[in-house]
Amino acid sequence: MAQLEQLKLSGQLPTPRGVALAILELSQRENATLGEIARVVQTDPALSGRLIKLANTASHIARPVVSVQEAVVRQGMATVRQLALGFSLVDQYRNGACKAFDYQEYWSHSLLMALGMQALGMRLHVAAADELFVCGLLAQVGRLALATVYPDEYNAVLMAQHADPAQAIIVHERARLETDHTELGIVMLCDWGMPKVFTGPLTQYEYPGHPSYPQDSRSNSLMLMLRLSHRLADLGLANADVRPKLLKEWMALATELDIPQEDAGRFIDQVIDSWREWSELLKIPATALPSFAEICHGYHETKEETKESDIPLRIVVADGNAINRRKTMALLVEDSEHTVYPAENGNTALALAMEVLPHVIIAHVDLPLLDGLELCQALRATEEGRRMHILLTADEHGEEQLINAFEAGADGYVPNAISAKGLRIRLCAAQRLVQLQAAWEKDRMQLRQIAAELVVANRRLATAALTDQLTGLPNRRSAMDQLEQAWSAASRSGLPLSVMVIDIDHFKQINDSHGHAAGDLVLREAAATLRASARREDSVCRIGGEEFLVICPNTDLKSAMQSAERLRVNLGAKRMAIGQTEKTLTVSIGVATRESGIADMDVLVSLADQALYAAKEAGRNLTCTRQQSLFP
Repeated sequence: MAQLEQLKLSGQLPTPRGVALAILELSQRENATLGEIARVVQTDPALSGRLIKLANTASHIARPVVSVQEAVVRQGMATVRQLALGFSLVDQYRNGACKAFDYQEYWSHSLLMALGMQALGMRLHVAAADELFVCGLLAQVGRLALATVYPDEYNAVLMAQHADPAQAIIVHERARLETDHTELGIVMLCDWGMPKVFTGPLTQYEYPGHPSYPQDSRSNSLMLMLRLSHRLADLGLANADVRPKLLKEWMALATELDIPQEDAGRFIDQVIDSWREWSELLKIPATALPSFAEICHGYHETKEETKESDIPLRIVVADGNAINRRKTMALLVEDSEHTVYPAENGNTALALAMEVLPHVIIAHVDLPLLDGLELCQALRATEEGRRMHILLTADEHGEEQLINAFEAGADGYVPNAISAKGLRIRLCAAQRLVQLQAAWEKDRMQLRQIAAELVVANRRLATAALTDQLTGLPNRRSAMDQLEQAWSAASRSGLPLSVMVIDIDHFKQINDSHGHAAGDLVLREAAATLRASARREDSVCRIGGEEFLVICPNTDLKSAMQSAERLRVNLGAKRMAIGQTEKTLTVSIGVATRESGIADMDVLVSLADQALYAAKEAGRNLTCTRQQSLFP
């Protein structure tokens, strides 16, 4: 929790800005009114439109909301504050420094989860639909926070999770960051005023094995709603080949909330339609999904089963002549599954191309507003446009037209009087390009996986090189590295630093009398007891044979002696089986603390060693120090 408090104070966590921040600060005033909140909201046209749309979506009243004042009154101060905060984060964090974190996909998933929660709330009535929208939108905000605060470390987390997907993401997060997205997200949401009724279910919904709430409780319903909405968001972003499986899992979960199968299709289709509308409003990508029925019946084939000539394409047909445009579209959809988008001028075609990212654009050279050559040049100037297959068409078909088309960046030239077969032949190049891009993406993912596996393997090797294989404690090399870091930190801060050197008494007799297997057992038991008995901030290491080193940052001599004595007593109280008998174990401990006369860490460890020898000479099973003048 100390780490989380430091993050809150550091200012590194995602925070709202502008109007959202003003609303947040205003709503914390005891005398703030909804009218004041509405006046602040009105200064941001985008936020105003979003709040009005949400108020109308969630409202059961026939008369639509048309003013910001009414939207604020219907949604309430707390909900408006959280909505403004959520929309502010969407606008601010569309990209970032964490390379493996897909910011656009994150927001697309969060938006679909928000709409799923809102739709479920309108069926189940366990909370206000607007509040549920916010809950879904910010449910995974801890992931965004980790990617923002620790971009490099979280990049490694995501790569490791990709290499080992069977392991939950929270396990990888805790292994590298000592916190996880759930813990950090809840801290942020509590700071932002998220109602407590939501924070409990938010901590549990991702982990089905977690102890659940009573069956008929409100918290249990919210947890199931979060789980169902998250799974729907997974479905919305999944590849076509896994959608049927995810859909079956979703329907199985839906029965726990008494959603009958005959309602499932209508529910999903409505949420997906809302997702497309909201994605345009928030400028977030949304996948063009087939209907529920089409997913159920395996509408899309997998990549391995799809023949090149059967690959469905997204095609924009841009022609100012409506008759020619409809004729070309009719040829394209004949015996195919292509999705065709019409455009009556160049500007519309350009906007449509950036929105739907088509595989193919068929544009007439003489388009109104922006002609075909200018359209081609504009598209080739963008990264997305360079991946599109552009075919130009014209009333005339000569050498000069061909030269102009190819100089503008076109991939081909299509005569007006072309047959369906001729058009299909010209689309083959685009279909091959789609296949090549899919294969390239697959190869890239494999390379990423190999790289991630190498990172994991290297990390394991590095960990093994710094770990004592018998006890699992840090070994001598790791101990010296940690002590060097602790020494440097103490030198900078002026805080005390102490060490203990611990030796098991009469260990050689155990080996000689009972064998090395019994000796190994004693070392493992002693290591486990030391680690369990040591303070949380202390580092217990095995530095050789039966000898252990304990590094105690920010610890003076008196505290170190007390801690060492506790370790000695706990070890002495433990009975362990050695051979055929049960025996107790005793240790001798030498303690030393950093002071002005100690030149470096080697001298500090040497002083602790001398104190250990003094304990041995005094009869063993003792804690000693050579710095008694400092110890009252």
